Amino acid sequence: MIVNSRVNKVSVERSKEGPSNGLKVQIDIKDVGGKGEDLTVAYAYSAEYTDEVGKLSVEGELVDRLEKKAADDVRKSWKDKKELSSEYRLSLLNYINYVASIEGVIATRMVRLPPPMAPPRLSKKE
Repeated sequence: MIVNSRVNKVSVERSKEGPSNGLKVQIDIKDVGGKGEDLTVAYAYSAEYTDEVGKLSVEGELVDRLEKKAADDVRKSWKDKKELSSEYRLSLLNYINYVASIEGVIATRMVRLPPPMAPPRLSKKE
């Protein structure tokens, strides 16, 4: 369960006037750490508007409270291979996408870019 979340940096720029025909979103997990049951995850979110109209970047971190063994397993996997299980990664990406999209609505409004509407929740393909 995510017990804390904060945005550390927001950057938005409009490069030119005119419409954008789409949005390319990328979410990167930068680091995983923490102690005990608390897992700290640092992330970077970027949304690039097509036709080079503009860009939104959000950086932050969250604290996810798991069972101690599960948190230790995630930290070990990250430390050894820089990997997260697909199910855990999916839940993180959905949360980060939601938070960054909400923060992005306010930021993009200042430079008259369309808000980065959160796409539907991601799900694992069977």
